[in-house]
Amino acid sequence: MNGIIITNQDIGHNAYKIKRFTEEGNKLGISLSHYINDGSLALIKNDELEIKLPKCDFIIYLDKDIYLARILEKAGYRLFNKADFIKMCDDKALTNIMCASSGIKMPKTITGPLFYSPKLEEKNLKFLDDVSKELNYPLVLKKVYGSLGTGVFLANNKEELIKLYKEHCREPLQFQEYIKTSYGKSVRVLVLDGEILGAFERYNASDFRSNFGSNATSKEFELPESFKEITSRISSLFNIEYAGIDLLFGENDEPVLCEINSNAFFEEFEKVTHINVAKKFMEMVKRKIYEQK
Repeated sequence: MNGIIITNQDIGHNAYKIKRFTEEGNKLGISLSHYINDGSLALIKNDELEIKLPKCDFIIYLDKDIYLARILEKAGYRLFNKADFIKMCDDKALTNIMCASSGIKMPKTITGPLFYSPKLEEKNLKFLDDVSKELNYPLVLKKVYGSLGTGVFLANNKEELIKLYKEHCREPLQFQEYIKTSYGKSVRVLVLDGEILGAFERYNASDFRSNFGSNATSKEFELPESFKEITSRISSLFNIEYAGIDLLFGENDEPVLCEINSNAFFEEFEKVTHINVAKKFMEMVKRKIYEQK
């Protein structure tokens, strides 16, 4: 069996995943090749798809380029994860919409209006009055797209909110209730093929974002039943094959969904929990490809 790993041009943390998938794949008789998505892997030519990749049994897709993912799926490639799931997780607003009315606790959320005009005028800031009344201060301004804590800001008052909005108004945004009981801490739960692999707690004493900067630390976390229940509900709703689910601590330690990561890094998880994520992932891939055939 042979597969392909696709990453974006900034390989970064994915270098560990490539190494581990290759190691565990070899043990299972799976050969993996790595390709970088530099814009040259596919095109639409004369109404046909032209794919510049070899034939393979599957692709481990570690990029967030949803367009290439959908092109590859249309050409018949089996992706882990699938394009629709990557899109649903990468767009945090779509994640919240999907989870609404599903018994999944989330921070109160307001999606920001898209802004196209050349000049920002006073009337364009009027909706921030409603944001302030609904969410109170401090509140969170979050870019719809982002990772590793970037694009997530805390506004302590109206002046800070306006300043942040003026800086980022040309990007898709959402505004959220600040969960003060979860300052600097969260839980990452890894899910594989609908099953909970394990979890660890992340803590940052110097920032409200638990996963931001060099001061963040982590330790293994024994999931209470309430955390297991919300994780299972999310996993079932999204039909998860692989993801990291980030949960906040609400009142009385009630779990609150922060976000879902479709291509969650697992280097820290393997070190903290001693669970062989790469092995379990490759075993899932092998089983599903055999079932498909």
